[in-house]
Amino acid sequence: MSTTLIPPSTRESANYLTADYGWKSWLFTTDHKRIALLYLFSITAFFFVGGAFAIGMRLNLMTPTGLFERDTYNRLFTMHGIIMVFFFLLPSIPTVLGNFLVPIMIGARDLAFPKINLLSWYILIIGGVFTLAAVVKGGVDTGWTFYAPFSTTYSNSYVLLAAIGVFISGFSSILTGLNFIVTIHTMRCPGMTWGRLPLFIWAHYATSLVQVLATPVVAITLVLLVLEHILQAGIFDPRLGGDPILFQHLFWFYSHPAVYIMILPGMGVISELVACFSRKSPFGYSFIAFSSVAIAVFGFVVWGHHLFVAGQSIYASTVFSFLSFVVAIPSAIKVFNWTATM
Repeated sequence: MSTTLIPPSTRESANYLTADYGWKSWLFTTDHKRIALLYLFSITAFFFVGGAFAIGMRLNLMTPTGLFERDTYNRLFTMHGIIMVFFFLLPSIPTVLGNFLVPIMIGARDLAFPKINLLSWYILIIGGVFTLAAVVKGGVDTGWTFYAPFSTTYSNSYVLLAAIGVFISGFSSILTGLNFIVTIHTMRCPGMTWGRLPLFIWAHYATSLVQVLATPVVAITLVLLVLEHILQAGIFDPRLGGDPILFQHLFWFYSHPAVYIMILPGMGVISELVACFSRKSPFGYSFIAFSSVAIAVFGFVVWGHHLFVAGQSIYASTVFSFLSFVVAIPSAIKVFNWTATM
């Protein structure tokens, strides 16, 4: 009695790399994995641009008098900082690993808003184009913090183009964080309660809170900077009745929590790696999970430690000093639990 064997299908099983071909399939994709790769290629390109400015800074130190004029060095320093902070460090882990892994780790097919996810990548690229246009036209010499009143009144560089580029890229961060929050809240697979979420997801959830709540502040600050530069409105320039310390408060209210946009996802990666390679469940899971949220929350109330020598009240400095010590507690909890897990 003979049996007929059914030959296996010759059709190659499709995955996110082979499902579609051609540049249009990548530029108009809504697949979270492909968008993660688009982010990876983009931030890598920004990394090399920012790294080129860093090399220029180091070359300047080859001789005691420097290879470049002082103004040129200031521009190299500023453009290195702007590109590395706003177009590499801040979007790096959330947009690449977050886009790729968050849906997979919670059992979702994709992020909650796939089209907005693609839009956020385009927004980042548009912001980068504006910033690189400032580079081509001559650069910026204010430092990556855009401190007023130098950036609004005295600088003769292309501050407005760079500020607009950073302003535009901020919307990419907001949309990405919003997408992660909605996805984690509404698209978890059956049985995955908050107490069962991977620690990497907890870290990204805390990061997303910072992205959504803090980024609008720096966006408004840059709008005010542009308005003062164009209209001489007297917001930050003391000659016009403005307050330069106000700019620093607004800027660092965002820029200190932004530190945790960089570090919290990395802590989530470490939490997963320690548990995986030690072959143990995370020690103190709930403490590690809630410490991520605690770090994000405390990150909003410690910005004043960047202004200790800027002229703020001594009482304010005392409060910010205390809070800066307090934020170390949830960070120490993470390290302790990693060590206990190992």
